[in-house]
Amino acid sequence: MRMTSGLEPMRPLYPPLSLSPPPVTPQADAPFLAEAEALALPAPGEEYPVRTISPRGLAELAFELYLAETISIDDYLLLGFPAEMNPAFDRTIGALTGRRAEPDRERDMIREWEGRLADLKRSSAPLPALIERAERTIRLLRWLETPALGKP
Repeated sequence: MRMTSGLEPMRPLYPPLSLSPPPVTPQADAPFLAEAEALALPAPGEEYPVRTISPRGLAELAFELYLAETISIDDYLLLGFPAEMNPAFDRTIGALTGRRAEPDRERDMIREWEGRLADLKRSSAPLPALIERAERTIRLLRWLETPALGKP
């Protein structure tokens, strides 16, 4: 003897979905995008002032972009921790370069990273990983300056 739960099988409430596109009827005088469609397009990406930003400002910007899921964790790790924010900068990098840390001084970050990349390539033993990291950072900064170029 078979036991039944007393419940009938569930019927679907909605018709099955179709994967084929709806039919399109071309209209000769129709605009390229209807007004409602044009309003639904995402706003163009915001441009960020990476040519006039301080290392501290860049760290804050990178954190905001990471929280908004605009950049990945790897990109955040590249942009979000400028060397001048390190408390030991004056004793380490600063001692080698003759510069003091100025984390709040605005500057052209693209030009700064291009200079670092040139220094890395001129060094007696260039490290490919550091060169690749500097190149990626420059691409990210250029993308932040002009997001219409597409994400690197």
